[in-house]
Amino acid sequence: MITDWAMKEEKTSKVADLYSQLAQLAGDFFYEIEMPGRNIIWSADVGARLLGYEPGECDLQLANLPEMIHREDRPQWISAIHHLLEGKRVDVDVRLLHQNGSYGWVHIMGMALPAAHDGDEAHILGLLRATQDMHDAHESLYEARRMETVGNMASGIAHEFNNHLTPIGGFIEMALDYLGNEHPVSEGLLTALDRVAYCSELVGQIQAYGRKSMLMPEAVDLARLLPTTVRVALSTLTAAAEHIAVVEDIPENLPLIWVDQGQFQQSIVHLIRNAVEAMPDGGTLTVRVEPYTRTNQSPADNEPFVRIVVADTGVGISPENRTRIFEPFFTTHGRAKARGMGLPMVQGMVAQHGGWMEIKTEVGYGTEAVLFLPIKEPPNAQEEKIADDDGTLAVDPAAAPGLMLIADDEPFIRRLIRKVFQAEEWKIEEAEDYNQVLEKVVDPAKNYDLIILDMTMPGPSTEECMEQIAKTAPDTKILLISGYARDERIERLLAMTPSDFMSKPFSPKALLTKVDALVT
Repeated sequence: MITDWAMKEEKTSKVADLYSQLAQLAGDFFYEIEMPGRNIIWSADVGARLLGYEPGECDLQLANLPEMIHREDRPQWISAIHHLLEGKRVDVDVRLLHQNGSYGWVHIMGMALPAAHDGDEAHILGLLRATQDMHDAHESLYEARRMETVGNMASGIAHEFNNHLTPIGGFIEMALDYLGNEHPVSEGLLTALDRVAYCSELVGQIQAYGRKSMLMPEAVDLARLLPTTVRVALSTLTAAAEHIAVVEDIPENLPLIWVDQGQFQQSIVHLIRNAVEAMPDGGTLTVRVEPYTRTNQSPADNEPFVRIVVADTGVGISPENRTRIFEPFFTTHGRAKARGMGLPMVQGMVAQHGGWMEIKTEVGYGTEAVLFLPIKEPPNAQEEKIADDDGTLAVDPAAAPGLMLIADDEPFIRRLIRKVFQAEEWKIEEAEDYNQVLEKVVDPAKNYDLIILDMTMPGPSTEECMEQIAKTAPDTKILLISGYARDERIERLLAMTPSDFMSKPFSPKALLTKVDALVT
C-alpha cells in the first residue's frame, strides 16, 4: 500500500514537472504566496528564464516586485495586491524590468484560496504569463492599420488635388498659347505652370506611400525627388527628429535613373526612419548622392551607377545583429516598431532594378546604408521634349477629328478637355457618370471614335462600363484618366479594350499627343 502510494506520488510529481515545463515553453510561470509571511514560491526561476538574469540572481518577491515594475504600471499592481490579500481574483498587465534595461509585458493572474483545515492559513495561487509577443503583435497590427488609413487618406487627398491641378495647369498652358511668350504676363504664367508641375510631383510622392502596385519604372530625377522625400519622411517623425541635423549632398546635374518611384521612395523613407530611430539623443542624418562606376567587373560589364547614401551618427548595429539585418521581419527596435519586411524589402527593390545594397556600421559611431542603382537610358529617352516658343510642350498635329465622349464627374475637367478638342474640330459629347456613358454607348445612332473615361464616377464600376463598351463598340478607343496612381487594376482594365491611361494632372498638349497615338 505504501509502495503504491509512493509510486502515485512519484507519478504525480513527474506530471507536475512536465506541466511546469510545458507552461514555461508557453511563457507561463506558476506562483504561490504563502501566508502569513507573504513569501512567493515560483514554479521556475522567472528572473533567469524570462528576464535575462543569471540563475538565482533575481528572486521576485512582494518586497522587490514594485521596483521591477514600470513606474506607470505600479499603481495598478499595488491595487491588485490589495485585492488579492482581500481574497479577490485579479488580472493585471504590467511591464517587468529585464536585465538589459528594457521592459517586457506580462499578464499576472491570481486568486485567494481558503484554508483547507481549521487553523491553516489561506494562500494565494496564480500565474504569470509573458505577453510581450502578443503586445507587439497588437502594436504591429495597429501600426499597419494606421499606415493603411494614412495611405488611403493620402491617396484620396492626392486624387482630389490632381483633379484640381488639371484645369489649373491646363488653362494656364492655353493662356500661354494664346498670349505668346512676349506678353508681359507670360513669365508669371510660366512660373505658375512650373509650380503646378512641382505640386503634381509632390502629390505623386505623397500618394506613393500608400500605393501597392506592380513594378512600374519611370525616369526619376533624384535632385528633385530626394529632398522632398526627406522632408515628407521627417514630417512623420517630428518628435524623434527634433534634435537631428540634416545634411543633404545631392548634386543638381545627376543623370536620370529608371526606377519605380513608389517602391524607391518607400525604401528611402524606411532608411530615414531607421536612421532617426538610431539617434534617440540626437545626431546628424546625411543623404548623399554621387556617381559610381563598378571596377571589380570586366570592362565589358562596366556600367555607370548612382550611389545613394543614407547615413546616421547613431548607436550602430552590434556584431551579433549584423548578420541578421537582411532577415525578413528581423528588427533591433522591438517588434512593436517593426514595419514589415524592412531592409529585405529595400534590398529586394534595389536588386529588382539591377543594383545592390551595402550596410556599413560600427557600434557607437553610426550606420551607413548605401544603395547602388544602375543608370539606364529610359525608353525613348533620345526623343527630347521640344518646347514651343511660349515655353510649353510642343505637339504634333492631332489625329483626324471624330466623335468624342468626355466622361468625368468634374465639370471643370470636361470643360478643359472640350476646349482643347473643339479647337481641333472634334465633335464633343459629355457624360457625368457611368450610367450616362452606358446610355450613350448603346445608342445605335452613336459611333464614338474615342471615349475619355474618368475612373472614379458615380454608377456602375469602370470594369462593367468597359465590358459594355467592348461588347457594343469594340472598335471604340478608350483613354482612361484618373487622379490615382497607375496600378495593377489599371493594367487589367487596359487589357480589356483598345485603350491607354493618363494620370491627372495632364497638360492639354500631352493629352493631344496621347490621343493622337491612340486613335491613329
